[in-house]
Amino acid sequence: MEIARGLVKAGHESVVISAGGGMTLKLEKEGSRHVLWDLGKKSPLTFRHVRALRRWLVSEKPDILHLRSRMPAWVCWFAWKGLPVDNRPHLVTTVHGLYSVSSYSSIMCRGERVIAVSDTVREYIRCNYPGTDMGKVRVIPRGIDPEEFPPQYRPSEEWLTQWYRQYPQLAERMVLTLPGRLTRLKGHHDFIDLIKQLSQQGEPVCGLIVGGEDPKRKAYAAEIRERIEREQLSDRVF
Repeated sequence: MEIARGLVKAGHESVVISAGGGMTLKLEKEGSRHVLWDLGKKSPLTFRHVRALRRWLVSEKPDILHLRSRMPAWVCWFAWKGLPVDNRPHLVTTVHGLYSVSSYSSIMCRGERVIAVSDTVREYIRCNYPGTDMGKVRVIPRGIDPEEFPPQYRPSEEWLTQWYRQYPQLAERMVLTLPGRLTRLKGHHDFIDLIKQLSQQGEPVCGLIVGGEDPKRKAYAAEIRERIEREQLSDRVF
């Protein structure tokens, strides 16, 4: 959404291919054109779209084809490779996370330019996909809109009163927050280590884990809760 908005604002034409969803209307209102096409379904049948997509690329003539997810990337890559070299758009991929290391994930390193969203992701590419030309990798950190998330923001007193009424254990403490789904890659164990260390140093700190429990990872959620209990941090990590 942010990249599409930025492209339109800079005077470019933005076309997004996706299976649709709740953000489609907003995407179009912000000036992008949306093409309803489900290229992300993890099934061999999805590859039946390769030829149609190649024809679409020939008629659309985009300057850049930007791949941001593994299954669509494979479909688009096969379509792109089948075009004459002098008739291909430039190919950009974005590695926006630490995918499981596999040949399936390697597609995200096949762009003519590969965007890594952090130095950590760049190192992940270097260590796990040694065949990647690191000269084509560019680190472009993900960020936030400072107007939407101003650093000095302070909620109203009414909001704070309600907040501390709901969570009295957070009052008079420095609150560190880890937002994200309850999955191992988010670093909850490191977060617990941090809170434990600060607590041992006498810091008036507590940790707030914010995020939905993944139905497929209930065991991991239980593991986190059990560790908090075992470390005697039930009054520190919530």
